[in-house]
Amino acid sequence: MNRLSRKTVSIDRPFRLSNGTRTHPAGDYEITIEEEPLGDMTFEAFRRISTTIYLPETTGHIGVGEILDVDPRELEHLLQKQSLD
Repeated sequence: MNRLSRKTVSIDRPFRLSNGTRTHPAGDYEITIEEEPLGDMTFEAFRRISTTIYLPETTGHIGVGEILDVDPRELEHLLQKQSLD
């Protein structure tokens, strides 16, 4: 059975993801990580199979938000970059 975890991250400046179509404002964003178990082991181990970010619709745009697959390294880089500034 796959494991899902959700967390909210705060991004303190506008950003654009490499697979996105627009720039998103600073704010809080929900991240979902899906992992699958790694077979019969004597200890619990999981492998990440997807990381997604929910991007709500921004003011001035009609429609609903979007859910994008995001490279975990790109997301980590974005979060680390803001903590260094």
